[in-house]
Amino acid sequence: MTSNDRSSVFESSGDYLDSYVEDGVGVIHLKDKVFEMATNLSLKAALFEKIKIAEESPVIKVLLVMSDESILGEEKYAQFWTDTVEARDGNQQTSRQVNALAQYIEMMCGYGKIVVSAVRGSVVGAFLGAILSTDFRVVSENTVFSFPHMQYGMPPQGALAFLLPRYIGIAKAKSILLRAEPILASQALDLGLVDNIVSNTGFEKACLEFARELTHLAPEVVGMTKRLFECSMKELHTYFELEAKLVGLHKVKLPPD
Repeated sequence: MTSNDRSSVFESSGDYLDSYVEDGVGVIHLKDKVFEMATNLSLKAALFEKIKIAEESPVIKVLLVMSDESILGEEKYAQFWTDTVEARDGNQQTSRQVNALAQYIEMMCGYGKIVVSAVRGSVVGAFLGAILSTDFRVVSENTVFSFPHMQYGMPPQGALAFLLPRYIGIAKAKSILLRAEPILASQALDLGLVDNIVSNTGFEKACLEFARELTHLAPEVVGMTKRLFECSMKELHTYFELEAKLVGLHKVKLPPD
């Protein structure tokens, strides 16, 4: 299969995600069921394959991973843990979710092209970790990052304790993760956690415009520059081994209604 054929395979529309290419930007638009993607091996494989195709395609210069309103938020998070606790294979579901998030973050940290993350509405801390592993972050004006892991008796996931201190320092990161206080979009911008805030109206268009401005950057220089940031990848892998161990040791508790 040629590179152009691979690029055409990238484009599709489905129940959970759409993907398309526009002006050198490969867009993966997550519409729903992100937690199900993390625990369903075939859905996860399909998402990861699109990410791989985008990296190999000569047509795609920048990858934009964009999510719909609050599909990464507290309501979905609560439903996931409720279903997990009640499931007969709950431990397996937890393990798959932890592993999928770790694999995604390691993939993003080692990705050869520029990746832009775009989120809106409610976003739980694990997915803040996921977007911090990418190169640029765009959020809607109503975005709120929350940290409900404390309510479930869980340590923070998504490499938060690894990535967050690299942006804001250990003291601030520790305060955020222990106090579990939400971060508004404006606060995230002030902290340097996001690069741009756009209106929720016309969100997709604004994110595309942001990503399109990055397509002119020389691919060779982008690739070499990003490789210089990979020195901590071995340390990140060790971190994920510990994170998985700690999550596995703790019994999930559901917060009171």
